[in-house]
Amino acid sequence: MPHSRGKGSRPAYRLYILLLLFLLNSLSYADRHLFSILIPAVKAEFGVSDSLLGLIGGPGFIISYVLCSMPLARLADRWSRRGVLALAATLWSAATAACGAAANITQLALARFAVGIGEAGGLPPSQSILASLFGEDRRSAAMGVLASGTYFGLILGLVGGAAVAAEWGWRAAFFALALPGFPLALLFWFTGPRRQRQDVAPGAGREGPSFWASVRMFWNIKSLRLIAIGVGTFNIFGYAGAVWMPAYFMRSHGMSIIEAGAWLGMGSAIGGIVGSIASGAMVDRLRVRGEHWQLRLPAIAFLLAFPQNVVMFMMPGGAGINLGGTHIPAVAMVTMLGGFLAACWAGPSFSAAARLVAQSQRAQATAMLVVIINVIGSMIGPSLSGFVSDMLMGRLGEESLRISLLIMSLLTLAGGMLFWRASTHYARDLAAREVI
Repeated sequence: MPHSRGKGSRPAYRLYILLLLFLLNSLSYADRHLFSILIPAVKAEFGVSDSLLGLIGGPGFIISYVLCSMPLARLADRWSRRGVLALAATLWSAATAACGAAANITQLALARFAVGIGEAGGLPPSQSILASLFGEDRRSAAMGVLASGTYFGLILGLVGGAAVAAEWGWRAAFFALALPGFPLALLFWFTGPRRQRQDVAPGAGREGPSFWASVRMFWNIKSLRLIAIGVGTFNIFGYAGAVWMPAYFMRSHGMSIIEAGAWLGMGSAIGGIVGSIASGAMVDRLRVRGEHWQLRLPAIAFLLAFPQNVVMFMMPGGAGINLGGTHIPAVAMVTMLGGFLAACWAGPSFSAAARLVAQSQRAQATAMLVVIINVIGSMIGPSLSGFVSDMLMGRLGEESLRISLLIMSLLTLAGGMLFWRASTHYARDLAAREVI
């Protein structure tokens, strides 16, 4: 794909925008994951059940995220990707601050709902901007770097949030992570790339296909549909883990809030960062041998995730090694491998979606993926795992969450098989669409 003239074609500017998008994505996920490390403190103050906290951590956030993703992506494709992203970052930062100011559980739930609205406008325009700035030979790698912000955000949310909460309380943690979003949003508003003429499909007209026509068109691309369902199925477990893993570390492995945040954050994030960046770079090299490798590599990673999760959830509490006087929990080391495997889908998948649709529809295609992934994953995972944990509590006590998460991890196999199926259709879909 030829790059546009002007500053958008300069390598230094492309790297600057990639860095800025990476920071915004990191902050978005930090705000999202912060809630999970604060669950024990919120539960203690408001006296609510695991089931209710699971609803707030899952559906309470995801309903607004899902409802707003496609409309905001459509606005980004037709108005301004830069403007939508800057306004979205401002909103999710303000809503995160409102979480810290909540006087009761209802206000906290409403604030989390607002965080979901803001974050719905983050990823689709970011992916669309990168797809326009980077050619096919580097696109998966660039999107892998963007995806690695998920795991930097995990460190920031879990480790940073835990540290602030331990020193000044859980409300201060929300305030601390809300603040950086405002200057970053302002910076992107003034320096982000403007829409170029080639970003609009020739002859598409100002309105283009209707909302539902676009949805039907994306859904009819079989590999795109299977990517969405595959990741969504995998993430029934993935999103359950995002909300409940800190509590699992504390309940089953005897960690404090600081220890759980630090070990989970470092283990998941190191693996996730390496997995995001490496998978994108590997796919850019492997797909010259066959387009199916664009999706075959994530399929293999998902299938390998199940045995890794069995090891992680069957591991006895307190197991680990002593290194230089420091006890390193074995569960944290296994979590690092889990983070690597779970991260291998994002860069290759979003890059595949960008190739399967017209340039003027990329934000919407990304949003459709995000919506389906979250409807299947986030709407079900956190609340279901909390419900199963409550059901097992009478028999298993503090170990109920361990078994709940182990059961949920079976879904990683289903996600891998769906991705494998998608890889068998990808080359044909790419040829049929005849897009760059």
